[in-house]
Amino acid sequence: MINEDQQVQLDAGVATLMQSVLVSDNELMAFFGSSRYSALFLMQALLICEQRPGLSKEECMHIGRDLRSRTHRQNFIDEAIKQGFFAKEKSATDARQVVVYPTAKTKRLFNDLSAAWRDKVRAVFAAE
Repeated sequence: MINEDQQVQLDAGVATLMQSVLVSDNELMAFFGSSRYSALFLMQALLICEQRPGLSKEECMHIGRDLRSRTHRQNFIDEAIKQGFFAKEKSATDARQVVVYPTAKTKRLFNDLSAAWRDKVRAVFAAE
């Protein structure tokens, strides 16, 4: 059980961590950190693509459907592909379907961001 002083330190530590992500010069966060939808799309796509090679375009369109219009989501996904964060190709099993997946660039930038986050976590919480 943590006491009230430890809770205040924990809250300040979390705020410090979140601030470090938001002001990061990481190209990935510059693109995907602009809205709740874009951050959700990135995290959901990365998690799904850890389990399988990619998502169908329609699966991509379902992510955040309560946050943005279909047109906005379509344009955002197309822009993420254009910027090189995601790639698309025809499905090997269904030529009518397009599969979207994170590029090596996205994985590298996310790993860089994760490493910086872990370092910050260690620095903030090591003081306890």
